[in-house]
Amino acid sequence: MSLTAAEISLGSAVLDPERGVIRCAAGAATILRPKTLEVLMLLLGHPGRLVSRADILDAVWRGVNVTDDSITQCIVELRRALGPDATLIRTVARRGYVLEAPPAVAQARPRAEPLPSGVPVVAVLPFRQVGADDGLATFAEGVLEGVVGALAALREPVVISSNSTLRLAEDDRDPRAVGARLGARYVAGGTVRRTGAQIRLTVELAEAGSAAVLWQRSFDVSGECSFEAQDRIAAIIANTLAPRVQEAELVHARRRPPADMKAYALMLEARQLVFRMDRDAFEQAGRMLRQAAALDPEFPAVHAAIADWHSLRVGQGWSADIAADTRAVEAAVDHALARDSSHPRALALLGHNHTILRRRYDDALALFDRALAAAPNDAETWMWTSPTFAWMGEGREALRRAERALALSPEDPLIFRYEHFASIAHYASENHEAAVEWGLRSMRSSPNYTSNLRVTAAALVALGRGGDAAPLARRVLALEPGFRVGPMIAKQAFRDDAARASYGQRLVEAGLPA
Repeated sequence: MSLTAAEISLGSAVLDPERGVIRCAAGAATILRPKTLEVLMLLLGHPGRLVSRADILDAVWRGVNVTDDSITQCIVELRRALGPDATLIRTVARRGYVLEAPPAVAQARPRAEPLPSGVPVVAVLPFRQVGADDGLATFAEGVLEGVVGALAALREPVVISSNSTLRLAEDDRDPRAVGARLGARYVAGGTVRRTGAQIRLTVELAEAGSAAVLWQRSFDVSGECSFEAQDRIAAIIANTLAPRVQEAELVHARRRPPADMKAYALMLEARQLVFRMDRDAFEQAGRMLRQAAALDPEFPAVHAAIADWHSLRVGQGWSADIAADTRAVEAAVDHALARDSSHPRALALLGHNHTILRRRYDDALALFDRALAAAPNDAETWMWTSPTFAWMGEGREALRRAERALALSPEDPLIFRYEHFASIAHYASENHEAAVEWGLRSMRSSPNYTSNLRVTAAALVALGRGGDAAPLARRVLALEPGFRVGPMIAKQAFRDDAARASYGQRLVEAGLPA
């Protein structure tokens, strides 16, 4: 066991200043952005005294032209991280802030060794600036903070705080050295430069042990170094990096004997099997997920994956007991949230299933708000929030959310799900041409996804193309021999009875038995 540096108690919360992490009384850990940590450290240096907004701007953003909104955002993040102890930071109207309680240095405690679930650790290095440009340097630092923040919200892979990577010297950036120093299995980094009217960020992912580059990609944004541009490109980079890390982990896992696979590797392998949409592979995936949960019952992502498995089992028509699978969805999400109450994908998945299994729309919307507050730039979280709005008859909002998910993760290995949800959104908006276009895109990647086959067939019938819909209906019956429209429609999530009836009639016209 190694020991952390001295920690600082703030009421019942604990700050690890070296890692930039706050653990609140409820047990949730938050990785602070560098500027947010600097604001907190400034307040810690003056306990019980007013620290003016001018003093904060001068100390934290010296020489950088920002508004008071930057301070407000940091204070909001600190209070959220402190949880029940948020009242320790008192606002003095129009003047500044006071840290009410004097901090105490806590005894150094053992630092956990490698995660029992096998979740990989990633270090994201500051982007190397090519050419002198002060604005570009600030932009690059903002992108780094955004990438780390977005990856931290995903929970897996685990990401090293940018407070640590920002301190690395220029000659200390070799992936092998970074991995050894920070305990990272993967290292991401790259360059930032101006190219005419645009800014180009080139990002690469390397394996720390060998320094081998696993993936590289360039991203272009308009030449304006705005906060909005920072957030947008950081979110896309994070949503592209995470699947690349998972792919690399699968390669490693498959080189080991099956008995040596840890919970995280089992979960990744199971996800691959699930989305073959082959029944035998699907059932095997379920067994692997249960094995992963037995290996590491405290790993919330495994329980969220189990919930997704049961939900898909119902949607594919493979459930022998829909009521039991419905209960299993909710039980698995409850397990995930008991271990991480703000796990964004678990919250969003539970909301989605409140809609499709129980038509509890208001409960779903509340869960979506919590999920997006926890991970505002996670593509999969946005994806799960889209269909509920479609079934509620709010097609425009459903489409906005589906398009947001697609924009955040344009290279997602499971993009067919995003495309299907975009098809649902267009169908709800009665834009049947677009619904067919997106449905066919999804079908090219996953021809056995029965939910997509049904929606696409209904959209084709709405366009008067029943002949084109018939093969899709036959495919549904090949995958679900006992399928009948009536029982499915009775449980369909449309809030409007007429829309539900119309959908059922179109499926019958496509050739599915009533």
